[in-house]
Amino acid sequence: MTYKSWLIWSCAGLFYLYEMVLRASPSVIAKDLMLDFGVASTALGVLASCYYYSYVILQIPCGVIVDKLGSRRVVVYSTLLCVIGSLLFAKSDSLFMAQIGRFLIGAGSACAFISCLKVGSEWFLPAQFAMIAGLSNMMGTLGGMVSGPPFAILSNTFGWREATLIAATVGILLAIIFWFAMQDKPKVTHDSSLSLLKGLKKIAQDPYNWIIASVGGLMYVPISAFCELWAVPYLMEKYQVTNDVASRASIMIYLGIAFGSPLAARLSNTFKSPVRVMMGSSLLTAALFMAAVRFDSMTYQAMLVILFFAGMANAGQVMCFAAVKENVENHLSGTAAGFTNALVMLSGIIFQPLLGIILDVSWQGQLNGDGTRFYGEEAYQTAMMAIPLCFIAGWILLQMAERFFKPQAQAA
Repeated sequence: MTYKSWLIWSCAGLFYLYEMVLRASPSVIAKDLMLDFGVASTALGVLASCYYYSYVILQIPCGVIVDKLGSRRVVVYSTLLCVIGSLLFAKSDSLFMAQIGRFLIGAGSACAFISCLKVGSEWFLPAQFAMIAGLSNMMGTLGGMVSGPPFAILSNTFGWREATLIAATVGILLAIIFWFAMQDKPKVTHDSSLSLLKGLKKIAQDPYNWIIASVGGLMYVPISAFCELWAVPYLMEKYQVTNDVASRASIMIYLGIAFGSPLAARLSNTFKSPVRVMMGSSLLTAALFMAAVRFDSMTYQAMLVILFFAGMANAGQVMCFAAVKENVENHLSGTAAGFTNALVMLSGIIFQPLLGIILDVSWQGQLNGDGTRFYGEEAYQTAMMAIPLCFIAGWILLQMAERFFKPQAQAA
């Protein structure tokens, strides 16, 4: 482990932070987007979820892409693709063009986390890999925080289009830095496409892997649907606050996850079962989100505290990767991670529009002064109840997985 190792990982981690800012930014500009494009909640949910269409499609082959091109070129090219998507999004004069912009941002972001892990495997000792994975996850958490009040203040000051253009400019500067600062290690050539297809087939044939990864997606809804889109408009309506104040709620969830992740890993080692950690996480997170959604008299400060603990409880979600990895041979661990992450990220495609649909179904026909739909607190509460229900459904699926599809021990 050298200074060069940390420099190269820092570049990959910084890219992961950057793409998380772009991913989660629609939450704080949701009202502006609905007004600018003249759309309701369902269309806004579809717009935000366009990011995930390309992201999910590219998840499984991302490992092969990084192996073939090297992390340096992948990080630089991916950053530039995010920049192109951001420019198109900022300059879009139609909803369709904005959707294409979000789609390109998702494609550029697809290799971000895997690139961090690739650098960790190449430039650090095997015993340090878990630490690198944890630090990489922390960088994504920091990106989610930056997409809150900092991006809200930027968009309130200059407008959401100008704020997005500023983000694109930052991306260009980062790509230049990455090109000169990063370096690849020599690779050993191998038939990675063949191993990918065989490994993916073996993983996909086990129902246990599908159940665990799907539960991981259900447990990711507080990030993909709440933090990244609906938290800010919901809390703006509930507490009559500005978007930069409401965005603090997302920060509390991200902070909770950052604090809870090491605890979840420790509990998994103690109980020798990542699935048991996921079970406890599901029930506790469901209870906390139920309180956050249904307690009408809760103050905003109390809401922030509840969401912080909900984030801590929800940190058990990441154990889905460990559970699937334990169920496959070691040489399939990379493919298993891509398979799992693809199903996890489907939550954005499904639940960002779904919560918007629930809002539109609950709409009572009222309009705001600017002509956008006024949903009211009750409609938002109805939509947000989908979040604790996801965790309850996940807990039931985990019980089924352990009872009927218990994993078999795999040889090293």
